[in-house]
Amino acid sequence: MSSNRPGVRRTGALIRTSIRRGGRPRPVPAPARDRLRYLRSPATWLAGILLTVAAVTFQDVLTGTVKAILPLDSIPDRLSPQDAIEVVEVENTKVFGTYLVRGDKDGRFAKSFDFDGPWRTKADIVDVGFSEWMISLRGRAAQQVRITDIVPEIEGGTCSSPLSGSLALNPSQGEADVIPLQVTIDDPVPTIKAYKSKGEAGEPYFTGLKAKHITLNRNETEALLIEANSKQGYCRWRYRIHYQVGSSTAEMVLSGPDGNPFELTGKLPDASGYESVYLPSYACPSAGRPPGTWVTETGKEYARNGGQGPCLKG
Repeated sequence: MSSNRPGVRRTGALIRTSIRRGGRPRPVPAPARDRLRYLRSPATWLAGILLTVAAVTFQDVLTGTVKAILPLDSIPDRLSPQDAIEVVEVENTKVFGTYLVRGDKDGRFAKSFDFDGPWRTKADIVDVGFSEWMISLRGRAAQQVRITDIVPEIEGGTCSSPLSGSLALNPSQGEADVIPLQVTIDDPVPTIKAYKSKGEAGEPYFTGLKAKHITLNRNETEALLIEANSKQGYCRWRYRIHYQVGSSTAEMVLSGPDGNPFELTGKLPDASGYESVYLPSYACPSAGRPPGTWVTETGKEYARNGGQGPCLKG
């Protein structure tokens, strides 16, 4: 079958190497040896270092300028709001007062622990009447964190009857430091309040007309000393912390050491229900007990003394 297209005569005239643009020869690349000599020269290294320092310095200046002009809430944050607060420390700081000893039979507690020993951490102890916990929190976000509420959450929704067992008394030898926050944990709706006086709370701290909040800048640590009180119930609880990071809201659950709930018991209505009551010998010198040991009486004796313990009856 014939074709109407004109014939094309193939030649080697139009191959790529035969084309010259503008009639000028192409530059010949420098030998690899010359390029390496250039990269190894001190002047090249010095120029690279100066450029790197200038870039880092410019970035720091720009970042500082942005932080100075914009509020912390406007700075973008790569950290998830759920990770904006770090729990640095949760420590029971109660030193003086009354403690319940669980599982104490036949005076085992006084035989196993000297008063000067580690009985607060080694024995099965529950705070009675009030507890004091130091809670240290640190901000991790680039933006400022605002704690807007701390809500106690009672296990099972309500407190139960006070615990029985034995009591260990450690009367105060001086005034304790001021505690900034308080909560009556066996109230129907326990609420964190400002500290007013020992055993008494002021206005709600995070809610109401005088509501406040706690702020945490990046790497800033804030210590909260929370006194919890229980008049007639045994309570186990954790704290739910509500906070804001920029325009986002988040919350976290705060537990006691090793992830366990905080716990506190009120006193028994009838003090004679306690197995034994222990008082450090320094508070009862007339008993003639060696230093660092305990003076012991029964719960019935404790009740007859008006709940004052041996040697403390007025």
